[in-house]
Amino acid sequence: MAKDYGKMGEEIVAKLGGEVNITKLFHCATRLRFEVNDKAAADLEAVKSIPGVMGVVESAGGVQVIIGNDVPKAYGAIMSSFSIGKGTENTDKEDQKHTDEQNPGARLLNVLSAIIGPAIPLIMCSGLVSALLIILANVGLSTESTTYQLIQMVGNGALYLLPILLAYSSAKKFGCNIMISLFLGGLMLSPAFLGLVQGNGAITLFGIPVKAVDYSSTLIPIVLTIWVFSYVERLVEKIIPDAVKFVFRPFVNIILMIPIMFCVTGPVGSYCGDLLCNLLIQINNVAPWSTVLVVGCLAPLLVLTGMHLALIPLVMMLFETVGYDNMLFPAFIAMNFSQFGVAMACFVKTKKNGLRTLSLSCALTSFLAGVTEPTLYGICVRMKKPLIATWIACIVNAVFCAIFKVRVYSFGAPSFFTMPIFLNPDGTMRNFYFAIAAAVLTIVISFAGTCILGFDDSYYEE
Repeated sequence: MAKDYGKMGEEIVAKLGGEVNITKLFHCATRLRFEVNDKAAADLEAVKSIPGVMGVVESAGGVQVIIGNDVPKAYGAIMSSFSIGKGTENTDKEDQKHTDEQNPGARLLNVLSAIIGPAIPLIMCSGLVSALLIILANVGLSTESTTYQLIQMVGNGALYLLPILLAYSSAKKFGCNIMISLFLGGLMLSPAFLGLVQGNGAITLFGIPVKAVDYSSTLIPIVLTIWVFSYVERLVEKIIPDAVKFVFRPFVNIILMIPIMFCVTGPVGSYCGDLLCNLLIQINNVAPWSTVLVVGCLAPLLVLTGMHLALIPLVMMLFETVGYDNMLFPAFIAMNFSQFGVAMACFVKTKKNGLRTLSLSCALTSFLAGVTEPTLYGICVRMKKPLIATWIACIVNAVFCAIFKVRVYSFGAPSFFTMPIFLNPDGTMRNFYFAIAAAVLTIVISFAGTCILGFDDSYYEE
């Protein structure tokens, strides 16, 4: 029977305190991310009981409702029925007041999730193109051919164009003009500016020094710039009368933002990024095993709380500086493939048809696409002991990857179809083989752990 997403959306909104209690709504691969005015007005237990909802997680300043792979349909049904986040004056003020009341850590996490989340699928696609290019080169495609160069351009495209991608999502998050934001992001990548950066002369703007920075693949400078622009735009709206706003508001905004971007926010963001990059490089030089060990042991907790998105900027910096990730995605070999092992163990052992159907669906989703939330919330959190098996597999994988220095060379979440991300561009296969071994080890341990620990499947009574 097909799901009624309209009815589901109405029930979710009602149980979260109604439309007046919700300030914004976003969604990622499997979750609806609500920002609410008053968490006390939201009945989270009632939300969990809604058919089609796999789980609910409280996050910084909001609530995450786990739907699974059909989350775009649920999101579309809600947005078509309600006026959530569509920008009335009163709603904007309430949202700003709510954001200001959060602690800095919570605000930063919300900002990162909202800004980076929409860009991740495209970045992963570019990563897969890069992995495909390695395979093509190994089977005979000349690196001097135009075919190779065009595919390489696509493979590097999402990371290279990151300032433009994040300009869009930053403008959506901060509530400022999207077209001007994209224009500012494009100026950062302008060939004319890059030509000045690559030159030997000093760069100035009316005598003010401009730091020579290649902003391609950077994250902090554009986010900081659009954040400042959101305040500049409000100031300009107060100054420029409505009678001439069509031309003069964009003009004044750009005139003000150009020196701010090239002389202040861009350089400051670049310095912050340099500090983080240097820190990561030092850690990799001194103890390269430590990062994957820490992240791997915390992986289930990171996903349960949605905090894994906060590590994405660090991963992007690793790709830009050292050319690989030895921190997040190697650790997520276990997080992703363990959910396949858990789901298959439940499929084999249970006699409940409801759990068998759910387990098979979850197993295919995690194995083929690396999407873990359906298994994590639909099975592990509900029955508890499979979550213990998941944690054991994550710790064992972290130790394995730390010992054998497993690395990811293209941006992407580990899954059956994305294993080429572990191929070393130099053509050697050692890292790829160890990655496969880690995935197999994870599946075996999570499957065996779930079978040995057992589980109470009475929740899935017909």
